[in-house]
Amino acid sequence: MKKLIITIALFVVMSGMYASAQGKHEFSFYGSGGLSTLSYKLSSGNVSSGFGGEFGVGYTFYRTKVRLVKTGTIFREYWGIIHTGIGLSVYNTNAKLDNMESNATNLRDSEGDIFDLKITFSDYNEAQEVIFLTIPVMMLFQIDPFYIMCGVKAGIPISGKHKLKDGTLTNVAYYHEYENWAETQTFAGYGSFRSKGFGGDLDLGPSMMLALEARIRRKLNDNFSLYSGVYFDYGLNNISKGENKKFINYIANNAGNFTTNSVLASYADESNSTTFTDKVNTMAVGIKLRLAFKK
Repeated sequence: MKKLIITIALFVVMSGMYASAQGKHEFSFYGSGGLSTLSYKLSSGNVSSGFGGEFGVGYTFYRTKVRLVKTGTIFREYWGIIHTGIGLSVYNTNAKLDNMESNATNLRDSEGDIFDLKITFSDYNEAQEVIFLTIPVMMLFQIDPFYIMCGVKAGIPISGKHKLKDGTLTNVAYYHEYENWAETQTFAGYGSFRSKGFGGDLDLGPSMMLALEARIRRKLNDNFSLYSGVYFDYGLNNISKGENKKFINYIANNAGNFTTNSVLASYADESNSTTFTDKVNTMAVGIKLRLAFKK
């Protein structure tokens, strides 16, 4: 991935040097919004796509070709040899897990009594937000007022957060000698404990995306134009690093202060043999506006 990003950067620089001597230039400011999310499947639960967007600056080097048809109509064709720039993209996702249950038998407490422990985790709801620095390298073709662009977009993660919005941890123990359940002794870690709304960082890798755009151009004056249209970006590679951790963290006598790691980087069972998900892609689709000026 690093080699690919370096190759893209060199291509942008060389194309810019070529463009300065051979054609016209267009600079732009853009903003977009719509469905912008991390795409993955959970082994137990469901994922809700979130909304986000992108803003940044762009540069296009293009040539103009005038074509006269039989009816006398003049068409101007714009061939964009390269479009590039730099932007920030925000992706939001929400993960909800099915109720989880684990059991441990023949444990021994500090007084030597043998018990079975049952742990239930329910109502888990996790929000995720990731920000990528994006660098597009795209080709453009336009016949006024319509145009399309296609290419790739490199995404470098600069921020990733997850937050537990809701969740309940319930611990109960059965003591065989006394034939009794321990369910309300919160001082010993037994009972139900609600989440206190903590969060943490997400460690994800770079994303290489397929990027498509289709827009309509409205000329404001001789130098400025406003473009409006739709876009679609889809990550071609898995951005999960596969560095998974234990899901629930708590101390037995202080279970009320439990924490969890994100489902994007956690094992789904106590034996650490399966994960909640092993493949994560970026995905965005929505509306984009671009204010451009020629030089």
